[in-house]
Amino acid sequence: MSANNENDEKSEPIAGFQDVNAFTQQALKSVVQATRVSNNLPAAGDDYDYYSSFQGVRDILDIEGKRVLNIIQNVLRYHNVKGNMTSSSEATDLDDKFDVLMDANDHILEKVGSFLDESAGLKKKEENLIIATATPKAKLTSTASWNKKSSGSPSISEYKLLTARNIQRPQVKFRDKIDNENRPFVPRITEKPNALKSLEESLKLPDDVNMLEDPDFVYPHPYKYELSVLKPTDRQLQDTEPLKPRLVEDTPLTFVSTVIELSSVIDKLRKEHIVAVDLEHHSYRSFQGITCLMQISTATDDFLIDTLALRNDLSPLNEIFTHPAVVKVFHGADSDIDWLQRDLGLYVVNMFDTGQAARVLNHSRFSLAHLMEHYCDVITDKQYQLADWRIRPLPAELMKYAREDTHYLTYIYQRMKQELLARGNDQKNLLLSVLQRSTEICAKVYKKQVFKEDSYLELYRKSKKVFNSRQLQALQKLYQWRDKLARQEDESTGYVLPNHMILQIADILPREQQGIFACCNPIPPLVRQFLPEIHSFILEAREAPLLKVSLPQEKKPSVYQHPRYDPAHLLNCPHDSSHITDSQDLPTIPDVSMVTKSSMLYGTNNSGLIVRVKAKPLLTAFGDKRDKRAASKGQRMAAALASSFLSPYTMFLPDTGAPSAESEAQSLGSWTLKKHTVKRKRSPTPPKGPLPKKLKPDPTPEKPDLSIREINAQQRQKEHQNEGVVNLRITDDDKPQKKKKKKEKREKQQDAEFAAFDYSQADKNIFLGGDSKKKKHDVFNPYASLKGKGNQKVGRSNQSFARSQKSHSYKQDGKGGKQNSWPKKK
Repeated sequence: MSANNENDEKSEPIAGFQDVNAFTQQALKSVVQATRVSNNLPAAGDDYDYYSSFQGVRDILDIEGKRVLNIIQNVLRYHNVKGNMTSSSEATDLDDKFDVLMDANDHILEKVGSFLDESAGLKKKEENLIIATATPKAKLTSTASWNKKSSGSPSISEYKLLTARNIQRPQVKFRDKIDNENRPFVPRITEKPNALKSLEESLKLPDDVNMLEDPDFVYPHPYKYELSVLKPTDRQLQDTEPLKPRLVEDTPLTFVSTVIELSSVIDKLRKEHIVAVDLEHHSYRSFQGITCLMQISTATDDFLIDTLALRNDLSPLNEIFTHPAVVKVFHGADSDIDWLQRDLGLYVVNMFDTGQAARVLNHSRFSLAHLMEHYCDVITDKQYQLADWRIRPLPAELMKYAREDTHYLTYIYQRMKQELLARGNDQKNLLLSVLQRSTEICAKVYKKQVFKEDSYLELYRKSKKVFNSRQLQALQKLYQWRDKLARQEDESTGYVLPNHMILQIADILPREQQGIFACCNPIPPLVRQFLPEIHSFILEAREAPLLKVSLPQEKKPSVYQHPRYDPAHLLNCPHDSSHITDSQDLPTIPDVSMVTKSSMLYGTNNSGLIVRVKAKPLLTAFGDKRDKRAASKGQRMAAALASSFLSPYTMFLPDTGAPSAESEAQSLGSWTLKKHTVKRKRSPTPPKGPLPKKLKPDPTPEKPDLSIREINAQQRQKEHQNEGVVNLRITDDDKPQKKKKKKEKREKQQDAEFAAFDYSQADKNIFLGGDSKKKKHDVFNPYASLKGKGNQKVGRSNQSFARSQKSHSYKQDGKGGKQNSWPKKK
């Protein structure tokens, strides 16, 4: 009997009806009956006003009216017709609802007519799959033949967007409604396999936590304790020979869409110790996003699991995903971990992220395509990365694209592990570092997008625009309306009203409704539907008074939350405080113990310093100070030059008695700046009384001064005697040896023949000035012959002297006059 009942159910195209005609007759009968009953209602006018005066009648009409509108809204949603019949907004009046109802009827009747034509063979069935190709314009650059790409390489500059004409929203078929409310995310996990702590103990909340009051609250990770005590297995730390993967065409592929097929896949996965996992996601037509497909690959099989059909039945996979002996290989699992927790209630323990391994191995790129080309010599085709993964059934192109992401991942894991062990030390530090990074990613907890009253300010700051108070009010209203509608309709904010459009509307504040359409290109469907409500926000902002804009100060992340700050980085500077926020916990008074008690500028006492100063630098500009006797001549000259250059901060300091570089430089005969120690003396006040008489000069002879030649000769003798003292001038010793010998012989002869003039026997009285009255003619006066007669002033002659080596005081009278000459020595 049960078999016959099953056959009867399969033969019925519609449940409860034998064929389509029976269903049509029953539907027509129900419509006629509903129309007859509706006609018996009180008509508009006196009858309706009379019956509506009773409270019971009004309540019944309101309840039944809302129920009918909800039924109509469900029908519109089922047929993918955009319309809102249950909105209580004042902007949506009765006429707007009739317009929406007429558009829905036209849309449904068109679909009915199209289906009837297809069934009758009058119209060919259209392809549901739409492929849109976008190819960027090629740059016309002149390149040589060796620099041109080979024609055999596939083009990676083309991107194909795959979508369908009428994709039914998968959210409609979900058993549990998606929670888009502005409250914390509640974990979907119901069972905890491979647990060291029970699920109740892992998710236990403190008593003082109220999740409804704090939207930023996050539930604890169910496997937090298991991840904290996780240790890699011995097989993970051993160097094994990688097994090359099969060809994609030779590997069996299984598409899983039922619970029975899923159980058989789990049985196969229990026998594996390495599993590659990847996910495909869609976020444009959902507020939080939807996980559409899961790819799992082993060394011998590839599996594609339909997560839309098995959304509530994938919890048994936790047995494999949380097993500490099974390595789950992901690539860039930061987003995958969130999607598994949010949509499927799955968690991962013992993961290896190949993206983190690529960073540790310092690859030039971290993408999966680069790793496949580097390790497997396979060039992947990423032209379907913009595909709509909600399409069912999946086209062959998308199935091939999806399985390639995990088909080579197990082999890449083995090759990268082998390379990490080869480059690491005996403690296998590089491999353990990758495993630690992967474990930290597994410990992440999904957090929902939370709406706050000042959330619009984040968009405003990123836009770099300057708005007045009216524009900010419009932006705030539009932002709140967009978030509320996106959560209600389960659409992304980019689909409701993109960011650039909402900023454009808030910036222009159009007066008319057509101006709102002008700011949107293309016009989003929900903007066209809720145009009166959007226009009311703008008119309200235009009528608001202009006020001074005062925005709250932006909170910058702290040292531990800053994404760009790495304390262990080589380029980190301990004095860089740009990442530190202003906090009251920071000390405002410096530590007195770190302040020196004595100055280092005018002394060498370091007793007051906490940090001692080294007596000798580790690295100097001219190297270490060596012994002058062992140094070469060039090194001695360099040392003398280095000592001659003194710091401008030390040359004017007071003398402390210790030998300084300046004194050493002066001993070597080097040039230095003179100390600014000369002080100007004030002119003394003239004493009272008669002035003292001028004293006559002392006629006793002074010690004779040496000539320049004698000084040079003495200096050369000292240089031969003491080779330690170096003259800064380049002497003849630096010239070639032949010229040097000749020069020495010539200087010796000149020194032997030279006889110094003895000035001690010279009469110096002739250069001394005496009394003007006494001994008038004892002093030689070269201008005596030029004295004029009478009281004429004597001046210099206008005659020019002959060019010679004689003194300018020598003169010869050109008219045969008396010749004056220097007196002969006695």
